[in-house]
Amino acid sequence: MDIIEGMSGGFVHLHLHSQYSLLDGAIKFDDLFPQAKEFGMEAVALTDHGNLFGAYDFYKSAVGAGIKPIIGCELYITPKLNRDNPSDGKTHHLTVLSMNREGYRNLSQLVTKAYFDGFYRRPRIDHELLDRHREGLIVLSGCLNSELSKAIFSKDMNAALGVASMYREMFGDRYYLEVQATGLPEQKRVNKKVKEIGEKLNIPVVATNDCHFLRQSDSRPHDALLCIQTGSSLQDENRFKFQGDQYYLKSEGEMLRDLEGFEDAIRMTGEIAKRCNFEFERDGYKLPEFEVEGGKSLDEHMAELARQRLAERVKSGEIPEEKSGEYTERLETEIEIIQKMGFSGYFLVVADFINYAKSNGIPVGPGRGSAAGSLVAYILGITGVDPIPYNLIFERFLNPERVSMPDIDIDFCAEGRDEVIRYVTRKYGEDKVAQIGTFGTMSAKAVVKDVGRVLGIPYADVDKVTKLIPSFRGKVFSIDKALESVPEMRKLIEGSPQLQELIELARPLENMVRHSSTHAAGIVIANEPLADHIPLYKGANNEIVTQFDMTTVEELGFVKFDFLGLKTLTVIDKALKLIKENYGGDGILDINKIPLDDQAVYSLLASGKTRGIFQIESSGMKELLAKLQPTDFEDIIAVLALYRPGPLDSGMVDEYISRKHGKKVQYPLPELQEVLKDTYGLFVYQEQIMKTASVVASYSLGEADLLRRAMGKKKPEEMKAQRERFLTGAKEKGIKDKKAEEIFDAMEKFAEYSFNKSHSTAYALITYQTAYLKTHYPAEFMAALMSVESGNTDKVISSITECKQMGIPVLAPDVNVSLDGFTASNGSIRFGLAAIKNVGEGTVEAIINARREKGKFSSIFEFCENVEARRLNRRTFESLIKSGAFDSLGVNRASLMESLDTLLSYTSIRQKSSVDGQHSLFSLSDAIALPKLAELEEWGEKELLKNEMDMLGFYVTSHPLTKYLSELGKASIIDTESLLEIKEKQEVTVAGVVRTLTVKHTKSGTGIFGNLTIEDLNGSIEIVIFNDLLRKSLHLLEDKIEPVIIKGVLEPGEDRVKMRAVEIMPIKGMRSGSTVHISLGNGSLREENLVRLKEILNSYPGQALVHVHLETDHGEAVIEVEDNRVDIEDNFIYEVESLLGKNSLRLS
Repeated sequence: MDIIEGMSGGFVHLHLHSQYSLLDGAIKFDDLFPQAKEFGMEAVALTDHGNLFGAYDFYKSAVGAGIKPIIGCELYITPKLNRDNPSDGKTHHLTVLSMNREGYRNLSQLVTKAYFDGFYRRPRIDHELLDRHREGLIVLSGCLNSELSKAIFSKDMNAALGVASMYREMFGDRYYLEVQATGLPEQKRVNKKVKEIGEKLNIPVVATNDCHFLRQSDSRPHDALLCIQTGSSLQDENRFKFQGDQYYLKSEGEMLRDLEGFEDAIRMTGEIAKRCNFEFERDGYKLPEFEVEGGKSLDEHMAELARQRLAERVKSGEIPEEKSGEYTERLETEIEIIQKMGFSGYFLVVADFINYAKSNGIPVGPGRGSAAGSLVAYILGITGVDPIPYNLIFERFLNPERVSMPDIDIDFCAEGRDEVIRYVTRKYGEDKVAQIGTFGTMSAKAVVKDVGRVLGIPYADVDKVTKLIPSFRGKVFSIDKALESVPEMRKLIEGSPQLQELIELARPLENMVRHSSTHAAGIVIANEPLADHIPLYKGANNEIVTQFDMTTVEELGFVKFDFLGLKTLTVIDKALKLIKENYGGDGILDINKIPLDDQAVYSLLASGKTRGIFQIESSGMKELLAKLQPTDFEDIIAVLALYRPGPLDSGMVDEYISRKHGKKVQYPLPELQEVLKDTYGLFVYQEQIMKTASVVASYSLGEADLLRRAMGKKKPEEMKAQRERFLTGAKEKGIKDKKAEEIFDAMEKFAEYSFNKSHSTAYALITYQTAYLKTHYPAEFMAALMSVESGNTDKVISSITECKQMGIPVLAPDVNVSLDGFTASNGSIRFGLAAIKNVGEGTVEAIINARREKGKFSSIFEFCENVEARRLNRRTFESLIKSGAFDSLGVNRASLMESLDTLLSYTSIRQKSSVDGQHSLFSLSDAIALPKLAELEEWGEKELLKNEMDMLGFYVTSHPLTKYLSELGKASIIDTESLLEIKEKQEVTVAGVVRTLTVKHTKSGTGIFGNLTIEDLNGSIEIVIFNDLLRKSLHLLEDKIEPVIIKGVLEPGEDRVKMRAVEIMPIKGMRSGSTVHISLGNGSLREENLVRLKEILNSYPGQALVHVHLETDHGEAVIEVEDNRVDIEDNFIYEVESLLGKNSLRLS
């Protein structure tokens, strides 16, 4: 690095906290280096609190600005770590800088071990650990929280001299005493004493400023940042805050002004900077070491394995014998490229952990990304898609003309992913495997909310501002862009001094790092201990995580693997297990061998019944499938590639559909028919652009991949060179310039929208598999789906509704049938016992074990006798009764509830006597008579549903909204699932039952507001309601069973929608003016039924007209019962349906 040479030795900052000192430092690198450059500083050090999160980002930014980067850290240190009593001992600060590669390695190890071995509130090291890793490090004595400063404050000069002597003995001439220019009285006192100690012990003194923000004017935003960290407000006098505004990046002149008499200490910074010459290694790849037996090389083993597996597939008939030559040729080409690029070991590593997963029953996806274009990957079992029938191109994955690491992302069953991570950790070593870190930042919306709270601005006022900040395709506008593009927001801010202050404080904090976390998928596997190169820490679940993000890990040459947890694979796995259980040997279904031309599957896709089907659940996708009417697998591949903003906005999707349904297809050249026939002459896939370049202009596929990349980047110079190359190649093939220009222009236009066919094909296979299961095994599929989604209430509600629409009964749990989760049998789905509130894992296990050992329970008494008594308490019994789990035992829920004390006594006496009887010649239990149970009428529907909701969290027997479906059909009601598709603020009307309701007083105490969740047949929505409307409607909302209609303003958010209520009414009010239709079929057309019906009609006099439909062998007769108008109460409907059957009554 040229920056290292020729430093003049002027002042440089050696103690600086960036935004990576999470919610403590407020310096961004993009702002830091221009300022340092302006001050003429040749070097800057980074010393974040306890971590190296920002080290590489800092390094790159510094080098890019022509400034020498010094990598350091302000470590937390305690004299002696006590693992038995972590709180023992004081924690101090120590400034540490790396001089060279050895120093950086030691610093990385110290920071890592601080998290692994010394974490107590903060990551800490002790003197012994520091001494063990002292080489290559420079140490400064530290800030006011250092050991030295604390000793000085204690007025024990001998203790202070002892601290300085200890560090000087440990580090020799690499230890410096630190003075700072913060201007605080305490700091001035420490500076004076530090100077005395330096003179006494002959230790050099160096000047720093503990920089936490860039400019003096940033002091207030930094104060707000500290409030965000501590959850306090700026009005709180007792909050954690910095004293003074001097913790900023001062110029050399300011340092000389503020540290008069310490000129030598200021100059010393340059001397220290000259001693620090660490550079990150960025050469070559650090591939994990895969061990091969028998002394073979990685290349030999990979090639031998691939050839062997190909031969096995040909022998089994999986690959036709007549095509073996084509496959062998492709395989050898790929092997040669992989070996030349040095990636044989990479393929072996991936194949190994995928094989481990498969052999241990952990489902693995068929592939994702461009890896599905590799035959070697398919043959080794890495992917599940044969690339040859789908014209997938290897060079799209690995381009021999552009050497870069292969990137194979793997989908695992969500429940098995962690086991695969444990496997690679065991295999390659705990010190060589880690999950990859990532950082969350404060978007404009988030920072405005946080700063609004810090300033004490009313939530409603802040909420107005955040709702005006737009988002586009998931990306939130910046504050400045929002002000520029939203006049309403600009006007709101300009009209309020308080909001102006909010924006001024929020702007410098925008996009600042807020927290570190674990990447959802990224894993790094190395060939040597990671902590020598990349510092590590422990994540929220105690997982080992890199302190560098994914980009940095890759730039440093480490190999990143994406282990993704895909819930759909878990759904498929659970469905297959249910199928096997229900159908025995006949139910063993190999999901990888199902036919891909099943027209019943394509009919399901076209019908829009795609709930739970991978990738095609959205309303937009359903609409696309309905228009397209897919008929083969290529259609699914195309749909997944086309359903994106570019193709949709450009009209390309409509053109594709038109051509699919008969519009004439014209190809640019006859030679391109083979390339474009599957997509009706349109460039849908990137692979088609590559193939076209090969066919028309004799590009190698490696060259064609470079062309594809160039078209994606749209760099003018690159595109000009590619155009010339294409036209020259086309001319050599006898194609006229005009036609070649047309083809190149078409390729360039569609390159913007074209998609990776390899990825689409692999994911289309999962789409088809889920659709196949739903088509042929609907109950098993939906039960598996509900099990996997059991934690998402809205999705379970939606699934229950869809099951009913599909004719699949969803039944309450049953002690005689249910397992722990959802199960399917005889075409119906049953809730699991684990879903019941107050029924723990041990109780579920005890019920299932009793059933397995002694058979099904024939009565409630047998249940009491056979299930362990210690698992059955009052709450457990109540929950089992209310959920309907005893319904199959012949006693209704009301009677069982009334008999609860009797059942508890019987359980206790019976099981005690069984134990006593084991030590007696006679069986005491046989002498105990069965008690008599109460006999009550079953609860009404309202009570049944309320109890089901309380115990299961769902309505099972029915849903309170169901009886109002005809009324809802007449109103402009929007279901909650459709609300998710609305992206603009607008007035809407919803109907449902109250799932949750909380009422609170406003801070002023003068008003009230309520937060409620309304559930319909498709999901739920959160609604806020204020003051008079809440007071007036509270009696309706507290019912929680009787549905309501709510009009309000929908306010879509980034990840969910909310609504503000403006009007609430009971849904029953919609029945006024309805006509009652009562149907009597042949089975119910009896005299006693007609007499009873007349009695029911007389019992509910009202204004609604009644039509009785009599169904006979000769047709239907409709009688208008003019003299028996009725009041359409719930009890009226219940009595009619109890007499004549479910659905015998409807309203119009």
